Amino acid sequence: MSCMKTASQDNSTPPAQSANSRASSRERWLRILPLAIAVILVVVSVAVRIATRGVITSDLDFHILPWYAKLQKHGPLVGLGKDFYNYTPPYLYILAAATLTSSFLHPVIAVKLISTAFDIYAAYMIFRIVRLKYASGYLPHLAGAVFFAAPTVIANSGVWGQADSTYAAFLLTTLFFLLKSRPLPAIVFFGIALAFKPQAIFLAPFLLLMILWKKIPWYYVVLVPIVYALLMWPAVAAGRTWGEVLTTYAGQAGSGKGLTHNAPTLYVFAPKSAFEQLIGPAVILAIVVALLWAILTWLRTKGSGHAMLLLLALISVTIVPFFLPNMHDRYFYPADTISIPLAFLMPEVWFIPILFQLASGLSYSIYLLSASPDNLPVAALIVVCTLFLLLRRQALLRHSGGDGVPRVNRGTH
Repeated sequence: MSCMKTASQDNSTPPAQSANSRASSRERWLRILPLAIAVILVVVSVAVRIATRGVITSDLDFHILPWYAKLQKHGPLVGLGKDFYNYTPPYLYILAAATLTSSFLHPVIAVKLISTAFDIYAAYMIFRIVRLKYASGYLPHLAGAVFFAAPTVIANSGVWGQADSTYAAFLLTTLFFLLKSRPLPAIVFFGIALAFKPQAIFLAPFLLLMILWKKIPWYYVVLVPIVYALLMWPAVAAGRTWGEVLTTYAGQAGSGKGLTHNAPTLYVFAPKSAFEQLIGPAVILAIVVALLWAILTWLRTKGSGHAMLLLLALISVTIVPFFLPNMHDRYFYPADTISIPLAFLMPEVWFIPILFQLASGLSYSIYLLSASPDNLPVAALIVVCTLFLLLRRQALLRHSGGDGVPRVNRGTH
């Protein structure tokens, strides 16, 4: 019996070794948990996108699908030269290429795949941004998956068939290169973003701040119109005039009269009848607020740290559409997007993306679900609270290095 007991003791695992093994196993599971969640999110997102692939909204029915049909009828090259679309040409180049798939893809599917492709690109750029903080592990994968599965992202591209992920992806690329201290490609990608959608201008106060801080040489600004013109040139070569392609945004701004078009902005609380009286002062107010924020930030905040720069970029793309009149429900898309990598770089603001999802979701619901317009004031109040929290966070980090690390002997800029 003694021998048997000794053998049993020899074959048993010491308690300390067993505890270490269990701890190691838990550590492995915790390490791969973000990847597992990311995979689940992507699978669910893809399933929802497949389930909603046949949904046709009025925007698709009256605008994008007729454009697709005309490009298909005239041929991509000839069609691009005709004056039937009110988007800038870069999106139409992609739509024209999509018509080549008409023999095996339904037009609605083709249009939504364009937006989904840019969703994937934007998710990849979020992965790259978050990877700047987490050099190893799977949190960057989770960040990209959270964006790809975000309700307003799926609604925008998978249900609505809109293309807001186009310019948002290029804005993310702009931010990535700024975080890498590479201003030249950053400003080039901003020019590309602006060529796709005028809403890219929401990042302008942040870029002004980068110029004031000398993170972007001021003369790089000339690259923006150059990039824009280069992207317009193929359409001009196909038959459009420079006057037409250079005034597209002016035409968009003049279409529809309303202080807000289901956008959760300041003007939700203004009477609709006050459009003529308020439109001019409202634009001036937005410019003044944006400039005032940029100048005060330049004077009082140190812009070091990836998290701080992302926070400032998010504030920029929130302030501008909130104070500008004539905004549409989808114009907080850049804020929805940038808030996600910020939550990973600055975990203490994990709730900010949720607030943006709630605000944009309530705004989208009025169009997509025929929900009550009473959702709009609630969404606007959420944006007010979110903007207050962001500005408060900026103030708290004003005397830090941007990642919460105190600094001394700061000096002026």
